[in-house]
Amino acid sequence: MKKVISLVLTSALIGAWGIAVAPSSTADIPPSVAIIDTGVNTALFSNSIVDEVCILEYSLCPNGKSFMDGVGAANTGIQTAMTLTHGNEMASVITKVNPTIKIIPIRIVGITALGNPYLYSNNAVKLGLDWVLANHVKYNIQAVNVSQGKIFAGCALPTGAQGDIDALKAANVAVIAATGNDSNRTTEMSIACAPGVIAIGATDNPDPGMNSKSYDPTAKPYIARYSNGDAATDFYLNGRWYALQPNGKQKFTVGTSVATAAFTGWFTLNYKGSIASTYQYLVGTATTASNEWLSGRYLFVPSNLLG
Repeated sequence: MKKVISLVLTSALIGAWGIAVAPSSTADIPPSVAIIDTGVNTALFSNSIVDEVCILEYSLCPNGKSFMDGVGAANTGIQTAMTLTHGNEMASVITKVNPTIKIIPIRIVGITALGNPYLYSNNAVKLGLDWVLANHVKYNIQAVNVSQGKIFAGCALPTGAQGDIDALKAANVAVIAATGNDSNRTTEMSIACAPGVIAIGATDNPDPGMNSKSYDPTAKPYIARYSNGDAATDFYLNGRWYALQPNGKQKFTVGTSVATAAFTGWFTLNYKGSIASTYQYLVGTATTASNEWLSGRYLFVPSNLLG
């Protein structure tokens, strides 16, 4: 895992909107995952969702404001635009791998009247991290799943984002992010490239294509040619999944995003009480994946979870 700067948390955290959230015991609170993405059709995850959040740079949440926390905040209903199905796919794979985990979808993408996505940036991701930092005790959040971003020179981050990442790690909340699909073999997307983030790339068996061939669990792990990655990439996982769409149907999906969702589910399913202990356990179970340019740790997810 990348080196981070340790931070000491105070007894109360101030969220991005000035709301103080006092820590309390998590003994009776089921663990959850925050998914900073495009939202979900909440009707499909009614047994898993414990809260919903909307944080928009452009357009407005259902309450007519740029921020909303509560029922309906992250609900997209049935959408077909590729961007707007993404969050639903992340929630689908996470809960497929770990059916008992609770989820908190944090929607950072607005939807036009025609059903298209508004623009958004890593600034919204940073605001999502702010919310998680302020509420991680309340919801016993074990991990944050981020499959958004792009490559920026020097791993540029929004102001304050690295502080959020450091503070979340110090609070034992894993920030897990996709490396991206740009075939870059020297860097990763921001925020996956940031110190303290667990960066996830993808493998692509049985072949390097993006057609609808199911994953072959018996094939030699091969890092997908599209997968960004470098020496700092923490793990590679299967990047070929059938994921639930907002219309309730399964669709074949490919990419580091679904590999990251699979890791988030696997991380929480195998949680050992802390980030460090879980990370070391997973390192101990990993084998090696490679391609012509990259080599790294490969985690195998049992084939009965792939359907």
